[in-house]
Amino acid sequence: MTSPAEFNKLSAYFKRTITAKYLIMKKSKEYLLDPFFRDIDPQWQAEIPELSAVFEEERFSPGERLINDWGELYLIVDGIFGKYEKTCPVRYAISGESLMIPNHKHRYQFIALSDCHTYRTSLRQLEEINARNSKVFHLYANLRDKQQTYLDYRHKLLSLNNQDKYDFVFDKYPDLRSYVKHHELARFMGISSELLRRLLRDHDC
Repeated sequence: MTSPAEFNKLSAYFKRTITAKYLIMKKSKEYLLDPFFRDIDPQWQAEIPELSAVFEEERFSPGERLINDWGELYLIVDGIFGKYEKTCPVRYAISGESLMIPNHKHRYQFIALSDCHTYRTSLRQLEEINARNSKVFHLYANLRDKQQTYLDYRHKLLSLNNQDKYDFVFDKYPDLRSYVKHHELARFMGISSELLRRLLRDHDC
């Protein structure tokens, strides 16, 4: 039997817990967006307070494709996407990275390879904010530049000696084998399936 004093103590504890969870939920969006922006502008929340409002939470299941609307920007909170030119993998986008749909006609496909949690906005929405607050352009330009950095990763990968490709890929994507088929991974690395099998066998020994 719970005494009145114990009941009041438990009641106060649960009230504090519920309040804390409410505050965490209320701040969670800004908390999740912060890693994408703080290196560009540590004061982004104070200087561009309207920014978080234009990002909508979206979740994807494995195999689900992005709609491919030009200029869409996805911030990947959790999960991994594949970017394909026709059927050839040209990039894997992982948690903590941004994924920008080109603002022009293209042949890319973007596919969720796992359960993914993202925040999405459009170039049009960012331009509307930028008309009132020019600091948005600085953020967008930095995120756009990072897209080229991500693509440069594969160019570097393809230029490496075959024996160096294993560490280069699996240092960045340690769990990639869980999400893509063997022949796709070999194609991404620019080697034959047989060579990839040999590299995996040598490193698994």
